[in-house]
Amino acid sequence: MPIEVKNLVHVYMPGTPFEAHALKGVSLAVRDGEFVGIIGHTGSGKSTLISHLNGLEKSEPGAVFVNGMDLGDKGADLIAVRRAVGLVFQYPEYQLFEETVAKDVAFGPSNLKLPAEEIERRVSEAILRVGLDPSVSDKSPFELSGGQKRRVAIAGVLAMQPSILILDEPAAGLDPAGRREMLSLIRNIHDSGTTVVMVSHSMDDVGRCCDRLFVLNRGEIAFSGTPAEVFLHDEALHGMGLDVPECAKLANRLRREGFDIPEGLFREEEVCAAILNHLGKGGKQPC
Repeated sequence: MPIEVKNLVHVYMPGTPFEAHALKGVSLAVRDGEFVGIIGHTGSGKSTLISHLNGLEKSEPGAVFVNGMDLGDKGADLIAVRRAVGLVFQYPEYQLFEETVAKDVAFGPSNLKLPAEEIERRVSEAILRVGLDPSVSDKSPFELSGGQKRRVAIAGVLAMQPSILILDEPAAGLDPAGRREMLSLIRNIHDSGTTVVMVSHSMDDVGRCCDRLFVLNRGEIAFSGTPAEVFLHDEALHGMGLDVPECAKLANRLRREGFDIPEGLFREEEVCAAILNHLGKGGKQPC
């Protein structure tokens, strides 16, 4: 397993009046090549959880394994872990600082003391991989649009050639077109063989992209499964401050009203086909 989390607990400011339990015995596993979504309301523990996955945070009790390595061991090679696990924080464009795009993307590989030719190759490949024109290499990142800046920040992580990519709300703040382009980019990265973990509060986004979901609520995993399995719990999710895709909501409601609609549908084309099939069989008309 690329990532295994076992009974992870994290408490902020323990022993003080401000003590807060961010994670309460969380266990999960991410399989090689998967696209996994971690969803939950603000304060549910999503960002705290992913900060443990490359050793930025350490907690006891509990354990985190990356490619079989226990990150809690004193001899754990955290440099190797952070090469394997690329972490893209929310609004990563705010972390750009170099005078050119190429220098910003090269920052991580340069710290690995790689040969200049290898750094140049990685930078060029990463810029192309995020869908930017090579001509941006010599531009200041601060001359670019917000979406382009975010792509530069992601390119800087990809230049480290991680086998696992973790993204915290990668489409946050983007307009609808930018959101679609960003999700398409991430799917392409996954399709190239990278294991992806994406944190989001958008059920539509995770429904379109992810193989499996973990729903966090108040520091615990409330539900896990495929998007179709998780979206069946629409009323419980609503109680956690979450929603499900509109088509899943419609399918679940019609089924509760007696319509012959299969469980687990959440895509528009699937729900439309199921309604037409129901009506074709002489089923009752929508109210």
